[in-house]
Amino acid sequence: MTSTAEASTSNVEKKKPIVIITIGMAGAGKSTFVQQINSYLHSKEPPSPPYLLNLDPAVTSTPFAANIDIRDTVDYHRVMKEYNLGPNGGILTALNLFTTKFDQVLEYVEKSANEHE
Repeated sequence: MTSTAEASTSNVEKKKPIVIITIGMAGAGKSTFVQQINSYLHSKEPPSPPYLLNLDPAVTSTPFAANIDIRDTVDYHRVMKEYNLGPNGGILTALNLFTTKFDQVLEYVEKSANEHE
């Protein structure tokens, strides 16, 4: 026989996050789209602020604050210079360098998610 508390907690499913990955060509409106979603989620009652990751090492600014920003760990211009690459090669190499640290990013995201529960 189970207690009422055990029964109620076993019936509660852990809410899974909604994940949106926005990709596209330069100037397609990715940043504007993410900014609009961010604004909408902050305006809801109660607010439901999203957890944002910026994975564009070449963007000069974003209209939203990212919780994790690739630019904090990889310097796109330095990568271009160090590896003698053009803009596209610099972006790809910066992303590859960032992926070597992605296990740390996932740990950080999981820790933050647990703190917000």
